[in-house]
Amino acid sequence: MSATTVRYLRRLLAARDQTQAMQACVDHTAEVLGCEVSWTGLVDGDRLVMGAHRGLVTSEMASTWHLGVGEGIGGKAVAERRPIASRDYRHDSRRVPLLKRLIDDEGILATLAVPLLVAESAIGVLYAARRRVHSWTEREKAIALEAAHDLAVRLHQLRGHEQALGARDDLLRVAGEVAALAKNLDVSAPTAVVDYLAHRLDVRVELHGPHDQLIHAAGQERPDGTTAWRDRLSDSPATTLTVVSAGELGESGHALVELCAALARLQALRVTERERVVERITGDLVDRLLSGRFTDPAALARQAAMAGIDLAPPSHVIVVRRRDRSALDPAQATAVARALQAAFRSCTTILRDDRLAGIVGEPTSADLTKALAEALRGTKPPLVAGVGRQCLEIVDYSMSYDEARAAVEIAINDGSPASVVSAYELGILGVASLPVDHLRTTVRDLLGPLADSDNDRGTEYVATLRAYLQHDRHLARTAEALHVHYNTVRYRIAKIEQLLRADLRDVDVRFRLETALRMHRLIEAVDTDGP
Repeated sequence: MSATTVRYLRRLLAARDQTQAMQACVDHTAEVLGCEVSWTGLVDGDRLVMGAHRGLVTSEMASTWHLGVGEGIGGKAVAERRPIASRDYRHDSRRVPLLKRLIDDEGILATLAVPLLVAESAIGVLYAARRRVHSWTEREKAIALEAAHDLAVRLHQLRGHEQALGARDDLLRVAGEVAALAKNLDVSAPTAVVDYLAHRLDVRVELHGPHDQLIHAAGQERPDGTTAWRDRLSDSPATTLTVVSAGELGESGHALVELCAALARLQALRVTERERVVERITGDLVDRLLSGRFTDPAALARQAAMAGIDLAPPSHVIVVRRRDRSALDPAQATAVARALQAAFRSCTTILRDDRLAGIVGEPTSADLTKALAEALRGTKPPLVAGVGRQCLEIVDYSMSYDEARAAVEIAINDGSPASVVSAYELGILGVASLPVDHLRTTVRDLLGPLADSDNDRGTEYVATLRAYLQHDRHLARTAEALHVHYNTVRYRIAKIEQLLRADLRDVDVRFRLETALRMHRLIEAVDTDGP
């Protein structure tokens, strides 16, 4: 964390109202981006009204600027909850005519608008602007996003909680201590706050999670002490901080506890928001990748790289499902995802249609099948995984997903004891991604008379043909596999050739029928309507 960011966080933590917090943000934004102008707008009903500002040269802009949510660059950034940039606002079709004169009088040309997000809601917008044409870089956007994120969390905090402020001199000293703590604090671990409070105030501090289980504690136990402070740090997951003291904390002690709790809340909100944003972006990218819903493969590859999704070959798509076909619950899905992340050098997973879909790279040990089997070993209820083709291009991922999903369904249908099956082993590479209607039509064209006889007369011609071809047209082995007499198989094969008007000694005929049988098997597994 840079010194500039530490100063910014210190100003946010010390801010007593929204105006102070917003002023800290626009000052920080202008400084780190080196831009002439920065301002904030807060949502008020269906409009944005001016908050803090820096670098404006006309009093009219500061006093009269307002914008409808969904209008202009800033209004669209709020409505769509994403950053929007303009290289030259003079020629931007999104500009609002009523604000044209205000912006032109300021001489503003390039603008960057970033929403202030709390959970899924946008509460305002942060602007960065230059008085010259400028193409905003991804790094500049990332800096503005981080500043806006911290401001949004602090504004949410100021709106929801009264700040416990004591004597000014004591609070400034306490704020300095907390700011120093924040400088080196791991944002993913609030236990440092617990340790600091226990040492600083000589009290017992406990952090409790859901169902009041103890997560972390510091300081000596005080059986005769009293609860001097107790409050929730977050609701999801439910986390509570408790301070047990043998005496009064005093005003400065209470202030220190409040500020440390505020810091812990800020940590929790930042981590939660970051995880939600990453999860939403990752889920959307992987979903588009696996469904094939994209028009620009190169753009999707760039977006995946920026989101930290490793698509470097060799990659495979895998699908994991319960053997009983019930939906994976979140806890089991999380456990499986962690096991996969440990088993492969890269792994990205999402829940999709009651299954866990994943993109995995090279295994950390053994081969892919063994690594997958080891990751699923001992899961209850039992799980089965399907593996699609190796993905070398972006367009391969949707086909690999279809193949992995089909492999899982076929393995479950067949009652296979294996925990891992591949589309290659099943011979369905290139077939699973075809539309079901196309498969059904092909099967009907090639196997229709057999299927009709099986449905109408109870014959078993399709199953017999499959076993016969699988056993290389060996009558005895086919009879043994089907548990019928040798002559029964011979009779059925003669009837099959008669119904299909085909000679099974012809290699081309066998190839077409084997392909149709794979399609038939695939339809049985993935389509409840049947062939």
